[in-house]
Amino acid sequence: MRRTYKNSDNVMVLNDLRIEHDGESAQIDHLIVYTYGFIVVESKSIRGEVKVNEYGEWTRSYKGQWSGMPSPIKQAELQFKLLKQYLCDNTEKVIGKFLGMQQGMGMRCYDVFCAISSDAIIDRSAAPRDIADKLVKSEFITDALDKKMNFIKFFNLAAKIADTRPTFNQDELQHICQFLLGNTQQCQNYSVNEKPAAWPAPTPMTATPETTSFAPVEPAEQRVSPTISAVAKPSDAVAAQCKHCGNCSTLSPQSGRYGYYVQCGKCGGNTPLKRPCPECNSQNTKVSKLKSVFRLNCAECSTITKLNLNSR
Repeated sequence: MRRTYKNSDNVMVLNDLRIEHDGESAQIDHLIVYTYGFIVVESKSIRGEVKVNEYGEWTRSYKGQWSGMPSPIKQAELQFKLLKQYLCDNTEKVIGKFLGMQQGMGMRCYDVFCAISSDAIIDRSAAPRDIADKLVKSEFITDALDKKMNFIKFFNLAAKIADTRPTFNQDELQHICQFLLGNTQQCQNYSVNEKPAAWPAPTPMTATPETTSFAPVEPAEQRVSPTISAVAKPSDAVAAQCKHCGNCSTLSPQSGRYGYYVQCGKCGGNTPLKRPCPECNSQNTKVSKLKSVFRLNCAECSTITKLNLNSR
């Protein structure tokens, strides 16, 4: 999935995503967020043979011994039920309004797949059709996803007119992913695929040499020159603050695909360090790091603002 969708503007992949809502929680192996909706992919590493009978019941063999196993499809469907409820209950936080009307989440496409190890033997001959179609070997998963997402070619005007599926634009896709990743504390080992179909992965920061500063990878439309003007103007320090709980004192710096951010030690939420310039309010900024000091560099007015991560 990383290789297939890393250059896609319409598909984002979130791995090992944790959702908490209404006293329930779900750990989703892979969530595809795309123009028309969402797809949960439950991955199973299984050696040997897997059978699904006409009742949708699963059995597997291990060293010649057969035993029953929980249905990964049912597991994915329960995860999706919680995810859909979570999104629908937070619609106003996830997507905005169109022509003054609040858009909905309920009519989007919601689907599930189970990806089984490529070296497993799958017997789906007796399985119900709706289950058999969702059971895919891992090397064919992107083919199944492409077929399900069904992106219509730009030149097929008739098909586009007949397609009534509500859509997310690119900004909404980004905001949905940010909402899902930022509102629940994630496991430290989750990862996401490369930009632009990506979102920050909470990997620990590593020290950089004194003579260099790390320039975060950014989309082409946000990329600015890595060189700071010689007439750059210093500005007063700005305190970083958790956007979820307002905490300022226990923020842990992290780095991801889209640059630097902080993880709150109080609520566990993630907050990007990139922000508008405090001098000219330009969005054309980037964050750099030299030793333990973080700076916000503005490409419009050349202001350099120190970011204070532990203000009390």
